Amino acid sequence: MAKGKQWSHARVRKNADARGRLAALGGTHGRNGMKAAKRRAGGKAGAKARQRELLQRIEERAHQEREEAANRIGPRGGRTPRIAEHYVVAKNVRKSMQGNKGKDTKPELLVRERLRAAGLTGYRLHWKVPGRPDIAWPGKRVCVLVNGCFWHRCPHCQPRMPKSNVEYWVVKFDRNLERDERNLRELHEMGWTVHVIWECQLKKDKIDATMAELLPQLARELGKELKEPDEQQPNEPRPDEPRPDDSAS
Repeated sequence: MAKGKQWSHARVRKNADARGRLAALGGTHGRNGMKAAKRRAGGKAGAKARQRELLQRIEERAHQEREEAANRIGPRGGRTPRIAEHYVVAKNVRKSMQGNKGKDTKPELLVRERLRAAGLTGYRLHWKVPGRPDIAWPGKRVCVLVNGCFWHRCPHCQPRMPKSNVEYWVVKFDRNLERDERNLRELHEMGWTVHVIWECQLKKDKIDATMAELLPQLARELGKELKEPDEQQPNEPRPDEPRPDDSAS
């Protein structure tokens, strides 16, 4: 019995020592864990602080670039820096510029609809020649340019100049006009016949007169005959003919 009790006490002491060592180790690990957690928290705070500092420097740099760009805009006929195009223009104007479509605009669709109705088909869209004409017959070297009045500075309606950032718009419009003149000159040198239609000429009260003047010229240049407006398509029933879904009365 004594021996058994002695063995039992020794085992208890051994287990207690083991638990103490584990507790000590656990306490050490706990302290180390708390330190690591503090370091991680400090690292996150430091990362956020560095991010805020970086954003602040970017904003300061952007503000400095805006001021430099505004001062770098040259006289009439000069070249507008790219940075000015990004920062000087107001947000709503820049959004409108980015939303402008280069293809399938409403004026262009109106012209194509009238061309199809007149039987002047077989055209190609945005043919790969100077100026990328909106509508082109490459075999005949005939093309139609449908220009927006504001961006290309229509000589008929003469749109107003924007009131803000006048220097920027003067330079930009001058560049547009120079580019249009260069494209027209290159097309003529290549033997193309170019017709220019302005957006204001396609309004409801003017489109009929505009197309009445343009379509006969195109027909002569393309060697085609104009289709009469009252001609019916072969697959379309006449007004006095019953449609397939009409029920017998």
